[in-house]
Amino acid sequence: MLVPIRHLLYYLKYYKKQFIIGTGLLLLASSLELYSPMIAKQLIDQVMTPAAKNGNLKIELLLILLSIYLGLNIFGALFRYISLLLLRKMSNKIVQIMRHQLFNHMHKLPISYFDNIPSGKVVARITNDTEVLRSNFYVNVISNLLSNIIQVVGAYIALVYLNKTLSLYLLLLVPIMFFWQKFYTKYASKYNLAMREYISQISGQLNEFVQGIAIIQAFQKEKQLLEEFKKTVDKWVKVGRKALLLDTGIAWGFATLLRNLTILLMLVTLSWLFLDNTLAISAGLLYVLIDYINRLFDPIDGFVQTIANIQQSLAAGQRIFEFTDEKTESVQTKNISIKKGAISFNNVSFGYLPDQQILNSINFHVDPGETLALVGHTGSGKSSILNLLFRFYDPQKGNITVDNQVISDYNRYSVRKSMAIVMQDPYLFTGTIASNISMNRQGISDAMCINALKQVGAEYLLNRYPDGINHPVVEKGTEFSSGERQLISFARALVSNPKILILDEATSHVDTETETLIQKAMGILKKGRTTFIIAHRLSTIKDSNQILVLEKGKIVERGSHESLIQKNGIYHQMYQMQSEQL
Repeated sequence: MLVPIRHLLYYLKYYKKQFIIGTGLLLLASSLELYSPMIAKQLIDQVMTPAAKNGNLKIELLLILLSIYLGLNIFGALFRYISLLLLRKMSNKIVQIMRHQLFNHMHKLPISYFDNIPSGKVVARITNDTEVLRSNFYVNVISNLLSNIIQVVGAYIALVYLNKTLSLYLLLLVPIMFFWQKFYTKYASKYNLAMREYISQISGQLNEFVQGIAIIQAFQKEKQLLEEFKKTVDKWVKVGRKALLLDTGIAWGFATLLRNLTILLMLVTLSWLFLDNTLAISAGLLYVLIDYINRLFDPIDGFVQTIANIQQSLAAGQRIFEFTDEKTESVQTKNISIKKGAISFNNVSFGYLPDQQILNSINFHVDPGETLALVGHTGSGKSSILNLLFRFYDPQKGNITVDNQVISDYNRYSVRKSMAIVMQDPYLFTGTIASNISMNRQGISDAMCINALKQVGAEYLLNRYPDGINHPVVEKGTEFSSGERQLISFARALVSNPKILILDEATSHVDTETETLIQKAMGILKKGRTTFIIAHRLSTIKDSNQILVLEKGKIVERGSHESLIQKNGIYHQMYQMQSEQL
């Protein structure tokens, strides 16, 4: 428990001044509010009681005491307002820093991390869990805890001053409160952690359902997925019900009962002592004793809610810090310089899991400006080769060199800087056509984006919309056809003028006419660039300098299109099958 709390308190260092001023004003406000019952006691004993006895109302004293009482409450309320305003602003800024750090950390995680976790769970950590910390810990816990502590300490000091015997008896509440809080914390921690986990699962399911809504409706899976979603929500409700019963039953019910019993015992004791002529007590003293006992229990009630907030914050914090503790990719300080684009795979072996080899002893060399095509059935290792080249992963054995430089010795970003990739599934971001091509990189103008679109044969997109290159693009570019999205992503790769161009099934989502346009553009664009192509359509790679045929992670054939056809092997069979289908 203490480690997450230390982590949460660590973020206060960013706003020390604001925190000190805010807490200082909060303590001052609590102190002023604590003193007001003493003024009320004087009003009752020195003004109201004498006036009731002899009809002589001390107007001057009444006005003075009322002014003091009113001033204490006004200034107390003002200081509390300013304090809460400062602390709430601080909490917003802290969570802003936290979200920036989490977002930055996410981009430093290896691609393999995202292979094993639903995207909705990552989103929940950055949004939902940080919001819990903002509203529960940095707003409620800090302000309420400090206020409650000063209220308890101040109220007890006042009770000691008013009646030492009564204050000693009230110490019996300490062990009762201790065991009560220990029991509450034991179960609250378990329930709150489970609730945060179910919220994460709900976010993950919703994200998956939204992403796949078309497939869900096409295969009429709505009812099945609704049942799955309901099961998760029902589990969350079940745990939430237990937490609610714990809060209402153990916390509020027990606190109210204990408060009422304490006041009843005090009244009975004071009445007995008064009737026995052992204790003389004024109406003002009786009022202030009851007031301070209530003030003693109000923070105790607040402690229960504060503990609930702490438990929820710790559950959220645990999930956040588990995320930040995930090991990031190693960052090399050296930057690679790629001038030619000669690439070699030297005895490379790789697997996504330690006991599962995807690539086995891969060896090949590509000279600058050459085009290498990778062919093979699904799962043969084609995309894995590109993943290694882009340093999304590093090989377990062997090495990869670019211009005779082992890329694993250099910073990943510098390796990718001279490369461009077009993925099998084109993805467009919210923005404009221009921003999706340039990716907001400095030095890439609208004119360059327009020229890239022209080269891939997509200039007609600019003529379709009044805003041209600045036409708005919604998430994933749903208004464009799959072929048009691919053309935009293809222009995205070309506009950076890379030394190494990678096309991973880049023509799989385009029609024959669009494919012809891309092929024409590629004839010019491949000059001076080393190009890797993965393609199931073998007709698109006939002009490649080398073709590697992969099977079960091994290169089983290599050569040009003509030489592989003459070998009458796997490539020849694949090409013949596709020719018969056309």
